[in-house]
Amino acid sequence: MARFVQQMVIIFILILFLAALPTMISINMEEKSIQWSFSQFPAAVSDFISQLSQGNLGTYQLGLQERSIAQDIGDNFITSLIIMFFGVVIAVFISVIFGIFLSRLRMTKVFRMMMNVLSTIPDFILIVLAMLLAIKIYKWTGIRVISLRPDGGALNIWFPTLLIAVAPTLYMFKLIAEKYYQTSGEDYIRTAVAKGMNVHTINFQHVFKNIEPFIIADLVKVISLAIGNLFIVEYILNVSGITKFIFQSTEIQPIAIGLISMLFISFIVYLSIRLLIYLFKRGFIYE
Repeated sequence: MARFVQQMVIIFILILFLAALPTMISINMEEKSIQWSFSQFPAAVSDFISQLSQGNLGTYQLGLQERSIAQDIGDNFITSLIIMFFGVVIAVFISVIFGIFLSRLRMTKVFRMMMNVLSTIPDFILIVLAMLLAIKIYKWTGIRVISLRPDGGALNIWFPTLLIAVAPTLYMFKLIAEKYYQTSGEDYIRTAVAKGMNVHTINFQHVFKNIEPFIIADLVKVISLAIGNLFIVEYILNVSGITKFIFQSTEIQPIAIGLISMLFISFIVYLSIRLLIYLFKRGFIYE
């Protein structure tokens, strides 16, 4: 418990330091150099805590408007949470299905080749290419699959969700595929095959149960990849998510609240995925 509290304090201080960076950095035009004013940090933190204690979340800039964070944080938080949650769910689902249960099919080999090619391309380039493809689809068919307006509705949810899922899927699929082939060569798998057990039964009762610890162990890495892409996707596609507070201001208040909100989103998504994996086990393996 003491270690957990210590970690939370360190994370909180780190978030405040990152949020206060814009107020501590200035550019000297005469000397053409960057100047650091670390003395601003205690005052910025004191002001942030003082406003929170008074129940004031502060304001942020949205274009030429100054809007209240308390007024917008609910909808923005839900939007980012939905995109993050379903993006990670899609990544885990596709990786488990193709990496374990459909691994012997020919289409999985084609899918693996595609994943290997895409994994060599940086995430930012993949996002830009996906946007260009969406624009081409609109020109060819007249079907709009992308929106750059903050009030785009479902277009500002499902397309960003697919983009968020790309990097986690590439990482998780390669991990599961590698662990699958390692596990398939174990003695207990050969024994199960020799006993005439069905392939699906072996995958459920033996393979998945032994790969699951690796999935859970790397779940934090998967969520961190999704968070990194969330910053890019929400900014490029003009999604009204939690990153609006971070990109639209240079003050410590909205940036800190945005980063803390991202931390809560990561925590909620992590617990949700763990719960889904547990329900999957209870429903299909331990029945």
